[in-house]
Amino acid sequence: MAGIRTQLSGATNILLEEPSLGGGRDVCTSLLTEEDGPPNVLFVTFTRQASACVGQLDGETVNNVGVITVGDASAAVDDDTVVTDTVSTPSDLTGLGISIGKFLSEFDEQVLVCFDSLTSMLQYVNVQTAYEFLHAITGQIHAANARAHFHIDPNAHGDQDVAAIASLFDARVALGDGDPEVQTRQLLESSA
Repeated sequence: MAGIRTQLSGATNILLEEPSLGGGRDVCTSLLTEEDGPPNVLFVTFTRQASACVGQLDGETVNNVGVITVGDASAAVDDDTVVTDTVSTPSDLTGLGISIGKFLSEFDEQVLVCFDSLTSMLQYVNVQTAYEFLHAITGQIHAANARAHFHIDPNAHGDQDVAAIASLFDARVALGDGDPEVQTRQLLESSA
């Protein structure tokens, strides 16, 4: 998985295209770990329990861990060092943006963010609203010197919607049956 990190060097916001049952957790975990020292990790999840997010990091060396659960996902965690927050209404993107910003400003060292998932978010808001939210959040992540990857199931959305959303990202990683396919901003601009 270190090869993916090398290919994504310099990418701040990454779109992780993962078909349902795509098995992308290994890639996700790889993107949440650093070779240069333990990072701070922030999970934003619409579908997973906070404990499952924290469990994904078992065996990994990290500093602080935060989990923002959205909607009905449980924020309960057995580890009292994990900071949690809840946005109860999945369509409350303003509240979600405030919560993400709070975590980005509170963690001192680099923050690596996993946003799981855009597909779930798009069940509650339209593509235009999601685009505006993502434009603001990806800018906030860039300004904080953080790095994030955003999960999406490309098969659950029209090609035009995926392309519109992808235009906000520095890189795309397509997961499928074979090796992950990485496209960086230069390649994204030339294929548009």
